[in-house]
This record gives sequence, C-alpha cells and structure tokens, in this order.
Amino acid sequence: FNNNNNGLKNSAEPIYAQVNKKKTGQAASPEEPIYAQVAKKVSAKIDQLNEATSAINRKIDRINKIASAGKGVGAFSGARQSASPEPIYATIDFDEANQAGFPLRRSAPVNDLSKVGLSREQELTRRIGDLSQAVSEAKTGYFDNLEQ
Repeated sequence: FNNNNNGLKNSAEPIYAQVNKKKTGQAASPEEPIYAQVAKKVSAKIDQLNEATSAINRKIDRINKIASAGKGVGAFSGARQSASPEPIYATIDFDEANQAGFPLRRSAPVNDLSKVGLSREQELTRRIGDLSQAVSEAKTGYFDNLEQ
C-alpha cells in the first residue's frame, strides 16, 4: 500500500477523504470531485434517515401524549407521569376482553403492533396453544412416518 497523500490511512480507522482547496490556476486532482460527490451522497442519505427517524419518534411521542392525556378520566386508567425519564404507561380499556398497552417504545419492531389489543394473558394463552398444536402435529407426523 503506497501512501500517495490522498488522505487514505491503512489502519482500522474509517477511511477519510482529504480534499485540498486548489490554488488559483491549479487543476484540481481527479479524485476530489469523486470524494466530494460521495461525501454529499452519504450526508444526504444520513439526513434522510435522520428525518425519517425523527418523524417516527414524533408520532410515537404523540401516541404516548394521547395515551397519558386522559389521566384518571373516563376509560383511561392507570396513566401516571413520573419525573424520571421512564416511558409513560397507560391502559386503555376498550372492553373487558380487549386491552391495548401503551406506550409504543421508540424503535419498537413493527411486528410488535400485531400484539396491540391482546392482554399478556391472552398472548401467553395463544402461544401455549400454538406450542401444543405444534407438538401434536409433530407427534402425528412422527407416528405416521413409523407406520409407512
């Protein structure tokens, strides 16, 4: 690896681009525009991701505010706001069988939304049912194979 002073370091560090401002009348080296283009594209992508993230977090904050807004009012129960930076929890009772838990945590995987509307007990019951079904299917499959 020859060091031709293009700003690249041969180590575990990230790769840095060094762009030298050209003096009047001096031609720019051909690498400069490429580094500049890559840097602009990377910066633009990072800005785009940051905007998307903050938009998602704003929506989550809004949901959490709505969930905690009814503190002790109507169908809201157990909404409490603490001085600590913990998330705010509230239980919204739609009816006895159907409860949704808040808050949605920041950066919660999207598949967690499938659990909205199920209480912990219902979720566990469903999982146990799934496991029981899987076990009985496995047994059936095993014995069917033995008979053949």
